[in-house]
Amino acid sequence: MKRRIRRKTNPGVSKPHKPPCAHSSSRLLNRLLGLETEYAPVFVEGALISNEDMPTARVVYQSIVDIIRRDQPTAVGMYDQDQVFLASGGAVSFESHPSVQSQPGGLLEIATPEVRSVSDLIACQRAIDELVSDAASQANLNAEVRVLKNNSDSVGHVYGCQENYEAVVASGIWLIVYRVFVMLLWAIQFICFVIAIPILGAGALASLLIRRFSKNSESATQPSNDIFVSMPTWMLGLMIHTLRLVHLPSVMVLRFVGNHVAFRPQRKYLTALLVSRVALTSTGELDADGRFRLSAKAMSVDCVADIGGFNGERPIFVYGHWLSQLCAKTFFSLSSARALMSRKQRLQIGLSDSNLCDLAEYVKVGSVALVLDMIERGDTKGLPRLYRPLWSLNRINCDWNLVSRVPTSRGELSAIEIQRIYHREASRFVASVDKADRGESLEVLEHWRDAVDLIAQFRKDADALEPALGRIDWMSKLWMLNQLEHHVAWAVRKKVDLRYHELSRDGYHFKVAATMPHTRLVSDEQIDERRISPPSNSPAARRGWLIREFAGLDTQLRAEWSHATVADGKKQRRVEFTSIES
Repeated sequence: MKRRIRRKTNPGVSKPHKPPCAHSSSRLLNRLLGLETEYAPVFVEGALISNEDMPTARVVYQSIVDIIRRDQPTAVGMYDQDQVFLASGGAVSFESHPSVQSQPGGLLEIATPEVRSVSDLIACQRAIDELVSDAASQANLNAEVRVLKNNSDSVGHVYGCQENYEAVVASGIWLIVYRVFVMLLWAIQFICFVIAIPILGAGALASLLIRRFSKNSESATQPSNDIFVSMPTWMLGLMIHTLRLVHLPSVMVLRFVGNHVAFRPQRKYLTALLVSRVALTSTGELDADGRFRLSAKAMSVDCVADIGGFNGERPIFVYGHWLSQLCAKTFFSLSSARALMSRKQRLQIGLSDSNLCDLAEYVKVGSVALVLDMIERGDTKGLPRLYRPLWSLNRINCDWNLVSRVPTSRGELSAIEIQRIYHREASRFVASVDKADRGESLEVLEHWRDAVDLIAQFRKDADALEPALGRIDWMSKLWMLNQLEHHVAWAVRKKVDLRYHELSRDGYHFKVAATMPHTRLVSDEQIDERRISPPSNSPAARRGWLIREFAGLDTQLRAEWSHATVADGKKQRRVEFTSIES
């Protein structure tokens, strides 16, 4: 995982920013793409450390971030003091719930920069994998820490990856309806915000008083920006539930918009692709009963579209980012409010595993981006629709033999047959487009076909797992589990399951991948370049340039996905990056 990389000796000086290249609107795969991945720091087995001495989630997160800051220039988030934007264009966030930040464990989320190429996105993701792996190995803690890039831990907590695509939120009359509801949502949220202020103030005051008079030295020495950590669990829970009740009207309206107004054709024609691709791009999961499932993330999905996380729901299509933007960003930024009215918005997909295999990750993103082109151009006649999405998802996910069939608009089909139909229709669609406008679509189709062929070969011959090693994650993991004797205990098998995802040279995926360099789709040079800078045709290029220029100087730099502010004394300048978040 570790390679020596040449870096600029003076991060404050860099080449002038080059404006993004112009892109033809008729070109395929010409949309902003991004991935958000949650990483789980774990202590190395056998470390001589008691539970009481284990670093808290916040300490682990801060230690890893400190190492990342040494790797490259960074900027603090504008709305979240724990968030850190990188010169490479991505961002690191602390994902642990406030009630468990003082406990061991925790998650850190790292988002790629927004890019316009599937290959660039894979290179950015691999660069982030290396970055977090190196940072964890160098973290200044009282135990050795490594990072898992997986989707669930040994006690069943589910996390993982989310995909982001720039997409048309609505057209025609539906776009007008969408904008009307956005204005209504903003008005409702403003009222909720005013009501929430005294609740937050009372909570902050209570927390400060508890910290001031607490005899517990740990509570008394909490960092000043973590005032709510000092609150008792019951008080923090009461405040959170009260705030949820206050925001309930916004949530109800937002749920109506997300389920009936926004991204209607995308949800209609993408659902079958997303559910069936579990057979292609999942990472495998050994559950508590010793049964092998294709995806831990799929096992947790309980709705098609929803906010995601407000009441513990786990949807296929997620629009919780709209709520977070309404809760704060639109009140402090007119451009953020205006961005919600745009015809193009961020389509977020929650049914997504954290892949280690390049082929699986490439197909995961490339196939969706290509089908989105078909949908937005109205070429959907041959695409199947899924009649019972959640039931079908569970049925496909529980059948790693790939035999099960699910009801669609074209009859009962297996996951392989659904993927074949999408691939065939996408191939026809690409062939109808001028060669000059096809972009990366031919590479997407080729890798997509290769992935489908691998699972189809396994469907015919259950011993045909080796061709998928280093290419399909769940099949690679299943092959490793099959190397164990049948009588081996569940704990031993689960260890193999988890260590497959370890981001280090000792991780089982990387041990296999090291012997199979032909399975890689991006080179070391591409990864090294994306570790220090985003692609020049991305809005992130301007953000990365700004961070390299001003980080570490006397100016105060605060960054967001869409803009940043640079303050020098009383003067403050706002720099715009893009019209939508990614």
